[in-house]
Amino acid sequence: MTRLKICGLTAGKDVKLAAGYRAWACGFVLSESPRRVSAARAAELTRLCGDSLAVAVVTTEEPAWIAGAVAAGGFRAVQLSAGADGASVAAVRAAALSRGLRPLVIAAADTEDADKADLVLLDARTPDAYGGTGRRLDWKALAAAKLPRERLVLAGGLLPSNVDGAIKLVRPFAVDVSSGIERTPGIKDPRLMRAFFGVVAGADLSGGTVT
Repeated sequence: MTRLKICGLTAGKDVKLAAGYRAWACGFVLSESPRRVSAARAAELTRLCGDSLAVAVVTTEEPAWIAGAVAAGGFRAVQLSAGADGASVAAVRAAALSRGLRPLVIAAADTEDADKADLVLLDARTPDAYGGTGRRLDWKALAAAKLPRERLVLAGGLLPSNVDGAIKLVRPFAVDVSSGIERTPGIKDPRLMRAFFGVVAGADLSGGTVT
């Protein structure tokens, strides 16, 4: 079953809706972004996640800051989106452990020790943004590449209209959507969210591949 992460959440009603659809994870951006939430706001929102995994999304912050934010926000996971520009998995794990925390770690594929992460993120970037760009990756190239598919989180340019094809080509552990189901940055469209969940569930049921 392909898991689904809804990222860039800023509104309580959207978090509740994602949790109600049984999203695998809900992501909250703590770094500079149009979807950024403060640590205090994050703590309010993570309490609405229910059984969904609350993920702190960070970029170039120091490991100690990241660990503090994870603790303050009640997060059970952290996503290192900056790759080589950000902290290593080992450094973040050590900083978290010093606070008695063992969060699940999702790391961008170009993180120096991404192999030490629980899950590996594939996302499309621009020169001024580490994620949430709305741009898609080359899914056919990813389908042909040797990748740890059981650990992949696929993001970048996913929409209700194309996520079925992305899943069938790449076969990731999870798909991660933010801008593809938004009205404005940080505010989700309920109809698009519902459609996205439906398509992901249908892709798993129908199986097959896209050529």
